[in-house]
This record gives sequence, structure tokens and C-alpha cells, in this order.
Amino acid sequence: MFRKKILNALCFATMTITFSACSINVPPPDLYSDPNAINSIKSARSLLTSCYLLYPHYEYELSTIGNDFCLTNLSGKDVGQQNLYLWQDKTLSNFASESWLTYYNCIANCDILLNRLPNVKLEQSSDSTMLNDIKAEGKTLKAMAYFDILRLFSSAYDNKTDEAGMIIKTKTGVEYKARSSKTESVNYIKGLLSEAATVNNTPTSNGWLSQKAAIYLLAEVSLYEGDYENAAKYAQQLIDVCDASYIDKNNYERIWDNPSYAGRIFAFNTNSSYYATIQFSDEGDYFAVNPEFTYSENDGRKNWAIYPKTISGINHNLLGKYNKTNKENGTISYINRMRYAGAYFIAAEAYARLKKGNIAIRTINAYLNAEGANPLSDDLTGDELIQSILKEKYKEFVGEGQNYFDLKRTHTETLPRYAAWGNSTRSTIQSTDYRWTFPIPASEYRYNDAVTQNNGWPIKRN
Repeated sequence: MFRKKILNALCFATMTITFSACSINVPPPDLYSDPNAINSIKSARSLLTSCYLLYPHYEYELSTIGNDFCLTNLSGKDVGQQNLYLWQDKTLSNFASESWLTYYNCIANCDILLNRLPNVKLEQSSDSTMLNDIKAEGKTLKAMAYFDILRLFSSAYDNKTDEAGMIIKTKTGVEYKARSSKTESVNYIKGLLSEAATVNNTPTSNGWLSQKAAIYLLAEVSLYEGDYENAAKYAQQLIDVCDASYIDKNNYERIWDNPSYAGRIFAFNTNSSYYATIQFSDEGDYFAVNPEFTYSENDGRKNWAIYPKTISGINHNLLGKYNKTNKENGTISYINRMRYAGAYFIAAEAYARLKKGNIAIRTINAYLNAEGANPLSDDLTGDELIQSILKEKYKEFVGEGQNYFDLKRTHTETLPRYAAWGNSTRSTIQSTDYRWTFPIPASEYRYNDAVTQNNGWPIKRN
């Protein structure tokens, strides 16, 4: 399942990268492309496009290991997917190996782009602005890839911030480096985003990273590291410029439609099959929506979060969103990554953790009321308020690969692995389970003696 996705992604790239000893290192760029080829705005934008295409999409897999789904009567027909849901060590290790490689592949291409931008010749007065936009997008895309690596391959941030984070590459070509600490990793990511956020980049379509996208990521990273003041500040900046129509329940379907829509902050373009792996056949899917996720009848999100289907005379809730589009023979043009809903949830949680409960409730209820959902009670305080915000967030982003990161970040709950249709629990993943942190793949530590393995995972150098 994973390898097929990798091959499809690499086929889209306009450049072919050959990895040195299967690690994160790539050969110097002049070995596979003329260093002087990137000398115009057009060629720079073309290389940036290849970087976007190389960004891996594991939204489905991350939803599978998160709290989004339960098994169905069909899950056993694909043992690989079922084992991923059940957190089997070997399957998680395979997933880790593939994701490590593809994220660093994208980063390597971003590095090549950024290294060559000084060679671009400015021929028109507008070229300087376009060049700054390309540079900002490259830094934002690179930061986003690093952020995913950090969240996957290091422990929760508040669990010893001096523990190993990610490997920060400082040049193209071979580097055998140790992992930077989580604090150093976060500071590096924030540095890239802060630089990008200074550029007034306002693309007209969703498929390019904008200044708003950089601000959104700064809010996410701040929430991740527990800097709630800045998380609230950055998220509030986006809320303040959010048109009321962007969160209106009557426009919710436009998030999942084909045209570019200002209600998205950023979404990846796609013209390939997406999220089809969840489907077994017309009989049903390998997974259904977590039975704990329920929506009121007036909730505008319900028709897109849930795809109702009668199986063997019983009504079940399959996943909607991209799955709904596939089932109805529609076309998926965008893969949503950032939207204004996320800003409301980031701000609300941050305010709650800052003990500004009234502002937190007002913020989250502004969004829930706009969607026709049941608002949170004004009486909620403390941990109860935080958990209520998170539960609404899990429902909001079901099937989008975001919930796993929040579960790991907060590490306050166990994770049930449900049997078919959620009628019982097969197993439970404790919040302290070592498998929340992905293993560094053998392809890296086999050739890089400086890298360390994560707790609980073995080192096999042969």
C-alpha cells in the first residue's frame, strides 16, 4: 500500500532523485540536473511545482492509526490495512521507512530550489516580487515537511524537550548528522516560517502556499510546543480576516468541491486517485467512522463527514469527504491541508490553556454556531473545556490525518482499537506506548552512525 503511493508520487516529479545508500542524502544537484538551468522565474516556478508534487500524502494512513475509524466486516480482507489500524510493529515500521524517505525527498528538492534562486535573472519589474513569493513558498513547504517529520519521529514535545528531534540538513549532498533536539528542531522550523510570513504572498488559487499559510503553520507549531500565547496570536490573525461566509454551513460543501475557494487557506492540487484505498467495493469500506463521532441533525458538517450506507440491513456510517466524492464518481482536485476551521480550534484550545475560558468558549462557539452544530456550554472550565474543544476538533477533521497528531501531542487519553463497527474494543493503545513515536528506519542508521534510535524500537544494522 505504502510503496505504491511512493511510486505514484515520484512519477509526478519533474526531476528524478537518486538516494545515496537509501538514506536521506541525495547526490549533489549537478549530478542529475544542470545547476544553471534554474535561471528564470518560469524555471524556478517549475522546480517549485515539482517540490509540491513530491510532498507525501499520508492523510488516510494517519487517520487509520488515529481515532478516526473503526474496523468493519470487510477489514480482514486487507491484512496490511488492518495491521496498520491495530498498530502492528512491523507494519508501523514499514510505514515509517516509506514516510521518512518521501518527506526528506521533498525537503531535498526544496533545498535545491532555494540554493539556486540567487541564479534567477530578473527581467521585469514584477520578477522581484515573484521571486520572493517562490522563495517564501519553498521555505513554507520545507517547514511543513520538517514539522511532519518532527511530529512523527520524535516523542511528544513536552516529554523532555532536549530529546532527539529531527535531522536538519544544511546542504544538498551527503551529510551524516545527529538528530537535533526537539527545541532546536522547533526553532529551525519557526525560523523558516517567520521568514516566509514576512512576504506578502497572496496567490489567487489554493494550490500555492501563501502568507496566511505560513501564519497558520506558525500557530500549529506554537500549539505543538506549548507556546499558547503565540498560538492564540497567530490563529487570531487568521480569524480576524476570515469572512463569515467561509465558515457558514451553507458553504461547507465548497471545501470538498473542485474549484479554488477562498474558504481554504491551503490545499494541495491533485489530479490522481486519492483516498480510494479505503474502499473495498460497492459492498462497503475497510473502515467506518469512529462511533463516538456523532453530529446533530442541523450540523452542516454532517453530510460531508458521514456517508450513510445500509449493509446487511443495518445502517452504518462510512467516511464522507473524499470517500463520498469517490463513491459518487466525482473528481478530487484539492487535498485540504489548512482551512479557517483549524484556526478557530487552535485559538480556542490556546485560550483555554491560558485560562481564558470565556474567550475560548466564545471563539469555538462562533465556529460551531456558524456550522449549525451544538455549541459548548458556557459552564465548561479547565480540562473539561479543553477536552470538549478537542472532541469537536476530532469530529471536524475526521479522515483528514490531523487527529493523530493532536492525540500524540496531548497524550491524555488511551486509544481504543475497535472491532467491527465499534461494537467492542479489540485492544487499547496507552498514551505512553512507545509506538506513538515512529522508528528511525534502518536505511538511515545503517549508514549514519551519528543517528539515534527511538525508545522501544530495535536497531538492526545488518
